[in-house]
Amino acid sequence: MSDNWGDDDGIEAEPFDVDQEPTAEREEREPGRMFGLDVAEVVESMVRPTIAQTLQKAVRDVIKEVVEAEVAEQLDPSVIEELQAQAATAARGSVGAALDELDEELADEEPELYFGSVDDFVRGYLLPNYKRRVDGQRVMWAAEWWKYAEAVARLDALWRAWEHLRQDAQMGMSVWFRDHAEHHMSILLSADGPFAAAGEGKNHENTNEKGQQLPYMAPPGGLFPDVRNR
Repeated sequence: MSDNWGDDDGIEAEPFDVDQEPTAEREEREPGRMFGLDVAEVVESMVRPTIAQTLQKAVRDVIKEVVEAEVAEQLDPSVIEELQAQAATAARGSVGAALDELDEELADEEPELYFGSVDDFVRGYLLPNYKRRVDGQRVMWAAEWWKYAEAVARLDALWRAWEHLRQDAQMGMSVWFRDHAEHHMSILLSADGPFAAAGEGKNHENTNEKGQQLPYMAPPGGLFPDVRNR
């Protein structure tokens, strides 16, 4: 066996580039139909639009680069400083106007009160919808409820909570009865609550029969003005 690979008796080696990656030959396939589509027809329909889109993107990229360079050249420090000053003035005016409009919108969105006073609420909603038997001994109430400061404060709180929660059509009234009415009314009606000294009244005006509304006497005129008219 000869030691010379290049002579006639040996195997000639082809030059080989170690850095060159082998390339897999792409097998030619005649286009046919796949997934119910004619592949050649789809390709033909997409070639021109795809070329146009690719060229348009290339042109836009070039134009964008040129325009940005031109703008950067035109915006010297003095121009930028003037632009910043004008923009700050415009922004100050726009932000102030927007905040003023927002304040007006929020004010307009505040719902008007349904009842004008706590007395309106007691007469118009609480008495018809919260009936309890009052005997003046174990369960207390005062027809002249407006003479009792704690009672007025609690009933006013019930009214304000009702005005807010009535805006929630799904859960509002459930929350009002559970978290507000039951809490305050249980205290107001209790034997040791704010009406403890009211008793039955001289003519039993502080009592009622089962199924009747809570005892009520109208407060003096002007005691609870209609706040909707303010």
